[in-house]
Amino acid sequence: MTNAGPPYSTYAEVPYYRKQSFFWLTYVLFAPIALALLVSGDIYYQRKGEVKSFGMANRIVASLIALLWLYGLVQALEGH
Repeated sequence: MTNAGPPYSTYAEVPYYRKQSFFWLTYVLFAPIALALLVSGDIYYQRKGEVKSFGMANRIVASLIALLWLYGLVQALEGH
């Protein structure tokens, strides 16, 4: 099976909620939304005029950091 590449030919075609800038904004403001975006589909960015999506390593690192952040938030709210 060959990799057909991203389903978008230009970055302008990518829905706003799948763009890298929206992902990072939600990641900083409310990590669970960013995690839901990662789980539900690809996050796209533009490099050298081409539309690319986050790789598995990006997904794993972003998920781990968000989970650690959420753990810290829960600990702070519990007073530990």
